Formats: sequence, structure tokens, C-alpha cells
Amino acid sequence: MTAADLVARRILSRAGVYQWLGDTVKPEKVRSETVAKLSKALGVERDWLQYGRGPMRAVEPAVEVEDDGHVGILGFAQAAGLSDGEEALEYAETHRLKFRAESLARKRLAPRDLAVMYGKGDSMEPRIHDGDAILFDRADIRPRDGHLYVILVPGVGAESYSVKRCEVIDDLVFFRADNPRGDHGWRKPRRVDDVKHPIKIIGRVRWIGSWEG
Repeated sequence: MTAADLVARRILSRAGVYQWLGDTVKPEKVRSETVAKLSKALGVERDWLQYGRGPMRAVEPAVEVEDDGHVGILGFAQAAGLSDGEEALEYAETHRLKFRAESLARKRLAPRDLAVMYGKGDSMEPRIHDGDAILFDRADIRPRDGHLYVILVPGVGAESYSVKRCEVIDDLVFFRADNPRGDHGWRKPRRVDDVKHPIKIIGRVRWIGSWEG
């Protein structure tokens, strides 16, 4: 794909193309939606494109439907903080959880784009409780008002994963806690494009597994 193609498809403006080619782009100031569109168009990983880290292209294993009609969705031992967040681990132990293939198909979800983390904390109660399984779609990072997202939040010395609700006001995007009293760090909503602490959207929450009582 050429620079002209990127402009024609409205993925980048002409000025944006010159900035990327001239290596004058500040990664933290690039909108998540723009990075997602550009990485998809070029067939490269978002982190590699924006920050120069990780593999250029991910090798995705084929998703197999088992004889009982289930598919295995990647689960991370890495917790998604519902309060202050959980420090992002470079190597998190993984396992797989089974979901019915037909159920995912009805929701138009691609198994290769899905992953599961487990909530930790109380700032998203009563919707999400400590220990709940959280299925999220890594291909869906466009902010939508009222929806829940797994996000990566800058912290003191390390980034952390968290789950928060999106709030769109005019052209501004915020993330907030459902239970702000449960987390001193989220008493007020935070802007996704905060200059000092920009938030990266990892994926939209599509399913939450909870115990009753």
C-alpha cells in the first residue's frame, strides 16, 4: 500500500503521511483509532507501529472448533484491575477457556481476536466484581459511549491494565469508574488523550462471567 492509498482511504491525511515518513510523530499523541486503521491496512502489529516494540507481525494459530462445538479462547493470568490497575506483565501465564462457536458467531466475534482477563478490585461494582472473568475483543477499540473497555493506563514506573466505562462528550472521550468510591485514583473521569497520562484502548468487553453469592 502506498502513501497515496492511505490518503485516499482517509486513514492518514497528507500532513500525517509526511509526519510518519519524516519520523516526527510523537507516539503518545496518535489516536488509538488511527493506529488501529493504519496497522490493519499495513498488516503490522499496533505496538510495533506506534512504539517500535514487539513483533512486526503476529503469527496467529488457526482456530479449531472442537467436536463438541466449542473453541478455546486465550485466557491471561494477568489481572485487569478494577481499581488502581494491575501492572502489565510482559510474560503472563496463559490458558484457554471454552466458548460455544455458534454463540461467538451470533455476536460476530472472531475467536482469534478474543481474550480473557480476570477482574481485581471493586471500582466497577456492581457490574464487575473481584475475580470475574472478562472476555474482550482486541479488534474493537473504537470508543463508544457507555461501553466497557480493557485499557492500558500509564502509572508510576509501569503501565497497568484496567477495566473502565467509556464516556463520550461531544468530541472528547473519557473513562470512568462505575463505583468511584472504590478507587481513589478514579474519583473523577480521565481523558483518553491526556497529554501526561494517555490511555490506550486494548479491547471492548463483550462478556462477563460472575458468581452469584
